[in-house]
Order: sequence, then C-alpha cells, then structure tokens
Amino acid sequence: MSIRPHRIERAAFENFLLAHHERHTGVVQVQSRPFMLLLDPASTCQLQCPMCPTGLENARQMPEGRKRYRRRTLLGRELFDAVLAELGDTLFFVHLYNWGEPLLNRDLTYFISALAERGIATDTNTNLSLQLSDEAIDALVRSGIDRIEASIDGFSQESYGRYRIKGRFELARDNLVRLARARDRLGSPLEVVWNYLVFRFNEHEIEQARAFCAAHGIEFVRREASLSPELRDEFLPTYREGEALGGFNERCAEPFVPAEIEARSAGSCAWHYWYSVVNADGSVSPCCAPWEDDWDMGMVSAGGTAFGEVWNNGLFQHARADVAGHRLLEQLRGAGKLAAVQTVGDFVRQGTICEGCQMPLPMLELFSYRADAVVEHFATQAAHLYPDLAPLFGTVRSNPAAFSRSYAARMSPEALPAGAGGASWKKRLPIWLRQVVGGARRQG
Repeated sequence: MSIRPHRIERAAFENFLLAHHERHTGVVQVQSRPFMLLLDPASTCQLQCPMCPTGLENARQMPEGRKRYRRRTLLGRELFDAVLAELGDTLFFVHLYNWGEPLLNRDLTYFISALAERGIATDTNTNLSLQLSDEAIDALVRSGIDRIEASIDGFSQESYGRYRIKGRFELARDNLVRLARARDRLGSPLEVVWNYLVFRFNEHEIEQARAFCAAHGIEFVRREASLSPELRDEFLPTYREGEALGGFNERCAEPFVPAEIEARSAGSCAWHYWYSVVNADGSVSPCCAPWEDDWDMGMVSAGGTAFGEVWNNGLFQHARADVAGHRLLEQLRGAGKLAAVQTVGDFVRQGTICEGCQMPLPMLELFSYRADAVVEHFATQAAHLYPDLAPLFGTVRSNPAAFSRSYAARMSPEALPAGAGGASWKKRLPIWLRQVVGGARRQG
C-alpha cells in the first residue's frame, strides 16, 4: 500500500507524536485525537453476503438473539462536516467504509473531496455491483481518493454469486476496468484493487483473476476469509482443510480461564489512541469488529455531542484503563463475583467489549499494515514539510519506549520554560519539539 504526497498540517504531526506517547504510557484520559478514522458512508448494502451482518439483515437471516444491528441510513453532510471540522487538523487517513456499501451514498465524492482538500488521504472498499454512469466513474477518480478496493470473489457468476448474493459479476468486473481506464485517461495516481476472498468454490479461478488484473493495470490482492462454523464445509478452501477455526461467538461459549486474561499485554491494542470508527448514524464503535449497536461507545451529532466528548467518556476511559481485561478481572475478583463467571461470554458481558475482547492482538495486526504505511509516509512527509520534526520519527518507530521516556521528561512542567507548564498540549508540544531538536543539534 502506497500513499501519494499530501499537504499535512503541522498539528497533525504533533498530534501523531502525542498519540503514540499516550498509547505507550497507557494514558486513560487522552489529549490527542485519532489520526486514522473509519467513517462509514452507508450502513446499508444491496447484497446479501452470508458472513456479513448487513447481508444477513437484508436476507432476514440474522441469527436469533443477535438482531441488534444499528439502523440503516446514509451519512449526511451535516454530520460529516461536523466530524471533519473537529478532527480535520489531526487526521491523516480516513477509510470510507465499515459495514455498508459506500457507493450507495451519493455524497461520497463530496466527502472525499472535502478530505482531500484538508490533505487527508482516503480509501474505500466497495462491491462495485452497481450501475455507474461514466460521469460517476470520472467524478470518483477526480475526487482525490487514493485507493479503491473492489471485493470480487471469483471469475464467473457461478462462483462469485455463491458469496456475493444478489451481486452481478460482469457488472462489478467491468466497473473495475472502467475505473482503471478513467484513472489512466485522467492521469490520476489512484490505486485500483481487485480484492479476492478465497473460498472452496472460487479457488480454481484465482489465477484467471490475477492474469486479468495484470492485463488491465489493476492490483490483485488475495485474502483469506474468517469463516463461521455454519459455512466451513461449503466455503473453506481445500488447502485450509483441518484448520482450527473459531470466531468470536464460538469463543464466548468456551469456559472462562482467568489466567488467559492475566497473560495478556495491556498495550495489545491501539484502537483507542490511534484509530476510531464513526458509523453513518453517528454511533462511535470501539473498533471495526463489532456491528451490534449495543457495543457502541456513544453517539456524535451535528450541533450536538462532539466526537471529543465521546472519545473521553467513561466507556473509552475504561477500555484504555486496560484493554486486555485485567481491570475488569480484578474488579470481579475484589467483589467476589469471579466464581460466577463460567464462560468467556459471561466475562465479556460484564463490561465493554474491549474489556472482554478475545482478539486484541488480531485487531492490532488487522490494521498494522495501514499503520505502518501511515508512519512511513509521516516520516517522509515530515522530512519534506517540517525538517525539524524528522529526527523524532526514527525514535517513535524504532524504540517507542525510549521515545515516551524522552517525551515525558521534556514535557514535564519542570522541563518547560517558566509559564509554559499550564499551557495546552498544542502550545507545549512545539516547545518540547524545539528542545529535542536543539539538543540533537548540539550533540551532533
């Protein structure tokens, strides 16, 4: 994944450094803001994919007891503008998708263009199984979006339609080609990607899809799907037979073992420092995994609750206190209630989903490639735009603990000039940066 150069305000770099410090030191009430955001343009979709909660809702096949999906809606301009006004100075990357089909929102190009004007990189993931005019294709390419991934699983309607129910293979494939051709015609640096989930019924068509992409200037990405027990026999690729598989729901039914929680690292997830999710209805999710609205951390609205109020509310602070679950474990033990916790699900239901999360490391790994790309780009852009910041990024990446120690020492009231100790982080951080850079120059 590459990122083209963007105009990035200094405040975004400063917030980036602060967010890393707060994550590595376990700050509960943060002053930083996320530098990456999942902003969902639509909480609805036209397909019925059998592993997607939106698709199951469409097909009215939601499992019993799990009909808690947030309301279907489209992200409105007012809410988008409010979020951008609040976070635009610190955001670097916005992923315009979550659990819906982004292209159903006719304001998508408005969102992308507004973000691009602020120097914020964007991407989206779409099924592309929609009727799109030439004007719509060109507008999407001209919007300034950096990357478009199309989920097309197969190279025939027969195989593709087994999972992308209600989808049209030739329509999706041809739309992807049209995007690539428009990109070339308009001279855009847009990355056009074929995202191929491998299943038993489409694994024989992988090389056909790969060759097609090579012939049309399209990036081919092969990905493995996480499968529910109900779909394993039909969907599991032959080369993965015998693989031990278990989803979150299955894990919740297993016996609860406190030692497994105690063995987890408290810093195993960065979602509550570096990333966040705002859905189309304004709900704020702890990460991209939960689709149920009862796991939401709060709601933001245009002219109402600001993102910052939710970002530091009790639920988020609890999650940051110990995302690995130690805090909740100790609470239950202290109250004499631990013996009543028989299953993993019992533990999860005692607090936020983060406190009982069974996959803190996988969630971190899920976005690690994006975080790495962001850091690499930040380092490059920092050297170009703000040379005085460049020496700091090597330490952030190579030795986060050393960076945080230096940060804490230099940002303490004792280390700051007289009268600067009570200043906000936006005023204090540049002072610290000058001290760090000045010290490095003197030592050099």
